[in-house]
Amino acid sequence: MFSVRSVVSWANHGLMPRTPELPSVRVEADLRRRVLAGEWASGEPLPPVADLAGHYGVARGTVARALHVLAREDLVRIVPRWGTFRA
Repeated sequence: MFSVRSVVSWANHGLMPRTPELPSVRVEADLRRRVLAGEWASGEPLPPVADLAGHYGVARGTVARALHVLAREDLVRIVPRWGTFRA
């Protein structure tokens, strides 16, 4: 645990760590990059949520949250109990 004094000291010396990014935002950004790069063709299934969670080292709910954001952007299509597909 960091004390306020150590954080202020780090900030004064330019050593302040970056603002933490939410895991779902990190996963969402990487999946968006992969989808837009054409890693999956239109209609092709993405790996299962459990596999993606293992790949990113996060919980399945974190991956699901990121996929729902991408679905709202029409980058992927989520079919309940079937999978997630490249739109």
